[in-house]
Amino acid sequence: MPCRVKPVLAGYIEASIGIAGAVISFLIDPDDFKLKYAISLAVVPILVIGFSSYLVIPIFVFSIISGTYLYTKKFYYPFVFLFAFTLLSYIFFGDGSQWMAIDAAISTGMIVVMIFDSRERQYVKANEITRGEDRIKEVRRDYVQIAAGIIIIGLLYFYGVDISRILVTFGSLLLYAIGNFFSARPDLMIGKFLQNLERSHTKLGIGSMWFASGILLAYSMHDGLYLIMLIVFIISIGDSIATIVGVNVKSPKLFINRKKSVAGTLSLFAVSAAFGFLLIGFLGIGYAALGSIVEAVSGYPLDDNMTVPFAISLMASIVRML
Repeated sequence: MPCRVKPVLAGYIEASIGIAGAVISFLIDPDDFKLKYAISLAVVPILVIGFSSYLVIPIFVFSIISGTYLYTKKFYYPFVFLFAFTLLSYIFFGDGSQWMAIDAAISTGMIVVMIFDSRERQYVKANEITRGEDRIKEVRRDYVQIAAGIIIIGLLYFYGVDISRILVTFGSLLLYAIGNFFSARPDLMIGKFLQNLERSHTKLGIGSMWFASGILLAYSMHDGLYLIMLIVFIISIGDSIATIVGVNVKSPKLFINRKKSVAGTLSLFAVSAAFGFLLIGFLGIGYAALGSIVEAVSGYPLDDNMTVPFAISLMASIVRML
């Protein structure tokens, strides 16, 4: 009996801390949180039931609070709780299903904020509107994204899913804080360098937040090494190659998305299908096709860095049940 009581008690404590954080933040800024917490009433039960864990509640809540206060000094207070909970979870739980729950809570919290927070939604919209305006900057951003993809795929290859998942989670949180700090300090050399990678009139790190949420979402929905590698390849390397080709090769625009070209979409499919086939055979080509289609139709307020991992992960779950 004692062995069962302790986890249950810990779960109640975790849930209580999350609920307390939500109540306090709502009382302080009700207009900022009422819509996001209303949406959360549908999201949180799915996370709790899906991962059989109350740990998702405080992490999800503090992810929402941190995202709401992004680009302000208030950001650091909830972020300390978010980072602390993640670190304590590593100390007590390590890898496994609990870490998948952590990634799900962080990524869904970020996504809820970027879709339903009016201020963040304007930043996302500005990022989407200015997409492709500066060709040199777009290509420069894509080289950075390719490098990030290579690093994550390398971590997966050398350390496996469990260890790489933990490293990527902490890396995402650290980049989250770094982006917030340097967005307020463009006078510093590093801040100026990072801002030069962003599209004009776009807040530092908005694209990176979508990218991080997509990667964490993929980690949370599957533990298959090759599938996660393929998803990372599509949204980092494949998508970047599509942009580089689309910028440099003249071709018609897609009728479903005038910001994307036929040449770019075909190049995304070609390189992703080749990599997918190398990893998991003909099924990999199917996932590459799905990813290319979803990438082509994705647009504001949703970002392809989120929609592609979700669509492929969902399809892989269906395939696994067949």
